Amino acid sequence: MNDFSISLSDKKHGVMAVLGHAGIGHVHSHSSFVQDDSAGFAVVATLMKLALNTDTRIKSVSADSQTGYITIETNGGGRGKSFSRRGLTPYEIELLDRAVGEDGIYTQAVAVKTFGRMYGQGVMETPVALQGAIALAVMDTFYKKAPDKVHITSQKYEGLIDKMAGTVVDINDIPISLLLNTNGSEGGIGPDEDNEGNTDIGDKARIMKLLGMYEVPNIIVESKAYIPDQSNNITENTFLFRSQEGIDNMTLAEVLAHVASKYNLPYILKTNSMPMLAGNLKKATINFAEKIVQLGEDLKKADTSKDKVSIIASIAKLVSEDAGGISFMSNELNDVARSAGIMPNTASVISMIVPKDYINYWKIPVLNSQDVNQYIKIIVGSIPST
Repeated sequence: MNDFSISLSDKKHGVMAVLGHAGIGHVHSHSSFVQDDSAGFAVVATLMKLALNTDTRIKSVSADSQTGYITIETNGGGRGKSFSRRGLTPYEIELLDRAVGEDGIYTQAVAVKTFGRMYGQGVMETPVALQGAIALAVMDTFYKKAPDKVHITSQKYEGLIDKMAGTVVDINDIPISLLLNTNGSEGGIGPDEDNEGNTDIGDKARIMKLLGMYEVPNIIVESKAYIPDQSNNITENTFLFRSQEGIDNMTLAEVLAHVASKYNLPYILKTNSMPMLAGNLKKATINFAEKIVQLGEDLKKADTSKDKVSIIASIAKLVSEDAGGISFMSNELNDVARSAGIMPNTASVISMIVPKDYINYWKIPVLNSQDVNQYIKIIVGSIPST
């Protein structure tokens, strides 16, 4: 992967910005959509890690069974904490040791490897809390390595573990602004992603302004996902570039697609998949609620154990999967920023989709170093030469 040079920059602003987030616990959505929503975090964290020459592997995991707190420490001296709202069993604490030695930049992959799988929406709180603690520890690793160069938010977002860290690096002597976002709810109940992408809420806006992100093209690095209507038509992992015609940065999307083509990496360019539809998420939320209400009505009438268990299982599936598609963002913000947290006229989105055979085997996408290398190859190839 290291066929490019990278180091911390003396410049205050980049000529381009790359933003990546970890949607803590945002694994499932409606219509069988399932993802590793920490791909963007891993890509941007890898660039920061290379520039800082620090170690993001997990050194230790400690936990408190009563409070549910999980504390992660990295080899690079970073520390992150998050808690599981129903506490921790001794067996969960024992399993947490499986994370030791893993690279913390792969937040969801480590959590899934540790516990086997994960669901958000308060269904599996401990793996989600672990993911959050890992992400925070990685960001703290970068800040502690270069507190004068890595800018980090100090705002406590109510009910959230959200934190952002940014810096400017020189890639092949060109200054590029980087921003990491950790987005999740306290207690391991996520997701809550109003701070994803390049939305500028609270102290995050200060960091973005400090790094000059408002004035330059933004690449928003998104998930590794199984999206049925796209994934069922491919046979290998494929990059997906999204930029809404007339709303987003189409030039940047075309550049990304050109670079992918140059390197013979399979890709799809979508220019009509992120329209601004006011009330879209609110409508989806109401539709979801109506499904829950109907199941509740069915449960009222149920008499046999078999029927009650079946209905409750249907509720559990809706909550653990489809609910992720309506709980991840506030309705009003979604009217503008849409599903990727992309503000109009600023950015293009890069993500990866996996084929049906992949999801049939893995069940939940997990990012790996080869994926990250390919993301970075496209991003580096898109950087202007002057």
